[in-house]
Amino acid sequence: MFTEAIARPKLLPRTKVQDENLSLRADRFIIATNRGPVEYFINQSGELKFRRGSGGVVTALSGTVNRVNSTWVALAMTEGDKRALEDAHDGLLESPVRSMHVHLHYVKAPRVMYNKYYNMMSNRVLWFTQHYLLEQSEDAFTSDKLEDAWDNGYTRVNDLIADAICEEIMRDPSKAIVMLHDYHLYLVAARVRELHPDVTIQQFIHIPWPEIRYWASSLPTTIMRSIFEGLLGNDILGFQTRHDANNFLEGARALFEGEGAHIDTEEREIIWNDHRTLIRDYPISISVEDERKVVRSRPAQRAREEIKPLLLDHNIMRVDRIEPTKNIVQGFQAYDILLEHHPELHGKVTFLAFLVPSRTSLSLYRRYKDEVMKTIEEINEKYGTKEWTPIHSFVQNDRVIALTALQYYDVLLVNPVIDGMNLVAKEGPVVNKSNGVLILSRSSGAFQQLERASIPISPADRNETAEALYRALILPKEQRQRLATLAREEVEHNNLYTWISQQVDDMNDVLAQK
Repeated sequence: MFTEAIARPKLLPRTKVQDENLSLRADRFIIATNRGPVEYFINQSGELKFRRGSGGVVTALSGTVNRVNSTWVALAMTEGDKRALEDAHDGLLESPVRSMHVHLHYVKAPRVMYNKYYNMMSNRVLWFTQHYLLEQSEDAFTSDKLEDAWDNGYTRVNDLIADAICEEIMRDPSKAIVMLHDYHLYLVAARVRELHPDVTIQQFIHIPWPEIRYWASSLPTTIMRSIFEGLLGNDILGFQTRHDANNFLEGARALFEGEGAHIDTEEREIIWNDHRTLIRDYPISISVEDERKVVRSRPAQRAREEIKPLLLDHNIMRVDRIEPTKNIVQGFQAYDILLEHHPELHGKVTFLAFLVPSRTSLSLYRRYKDEVMKTIEEINEKYGTKEWTPIHSFVQNDRVIALTALQYYDVLLVNPVIDGMNLVAKEGPVVNKSNGVLILSRSSGAFQQLERASIPISPADRNETAEALYRALILPKEQRQRLATLAREEVEHNNLYTWISQQVDDMNDVLAQK
């Protein structure tokens, strides 16, 4: 088993990217996301300021939007966004970010409608459903409340976004490609398709896609069918993993095959209402050079001064948002088992945990944070001494200090119950300088690419996780180096620009066939 874990994986073919800028064979590129690439905010003096949006999508698309006439449609989420719209010319803002040449088309939704769309339907229903957590939510809705959030929130905001996209399509008769992102916009493609049947539309889903039985047990049939039908308005529908893509194919088969849909699992395509949708998987990645720039920066130098005094002979780390899917408590409990079974490690091993508070308005998340902090406290009290603290926790949203610390891990524990990808599993190997070993859940999205470059675990098995921690700590130098090299090379080879280039290539192919 362990011999297989260090075998060299077959690298996926990388699309050539010239200067990491990607060329669409279209005259215009229309992107739609929930959150825009520029966030406007009002400072303490009442002045309107802006900052570039964070995240891989903005980074990945920056090269493409600079090569073609591009418009980015998104919700006006902040008061700054709404004030900026007052200066919009013909509904458009020019991006104030010099490195990003794109028109901004921000859409305002009434506060009550937005709350039903974003806080209720998107974040409390769809996100929880797609992470197999809906039954754990204390915010379960009555049927009437759910229907209201869907009809008067989610559906209406999706209509607003679709209208904005159609407005952009009509603004210029030249050939356009539309790219949609994530679970906030499931109905948009079909609505745009109704008015513009020939436009090329692609959508990428960033979170897991459950099997149809879980959808059916979680949501009313009308809502579930609307989601699938909305997504089948796309020409290309992309998921993080092949498993997610297959779940969608099987869901479409269960819902529509009896009504005349053609589901081809080998070609991974669905023909429904005389329209073909290609079902693809595009595992998202990171901008390797951007991550390495962070750890070479001046703030990283200051972060090193804080981290290095905490390092011991053996250093285990994790970086996570504090949420139940990340399985943080189970990870610490596995560490507890490690310390119990291997007292020779006492005083020689430390666990640095970088934990980012998440969704603190939800009771489930607040309760889970309390459980995480209690577990840390109990382990430190159980084993700690005046000279040794078993776990050092950093509860803050400080990406610089987390990335800086990842240079020094001997073991990186990534043990989510389920997630879309988990980019920490990719960030760690490209910045690490210690031949650190990755322990990775089989149920993480990153496992599809990094299985052979990691020590695999079942996230539900604390004993297996504890054993994996021990094996990773005592692994011979040559095997550690080989695993670390495999992980690093996989991420370097299939980086963020590979992710977007594969999608651009497929969009160009679809466009050429129309």
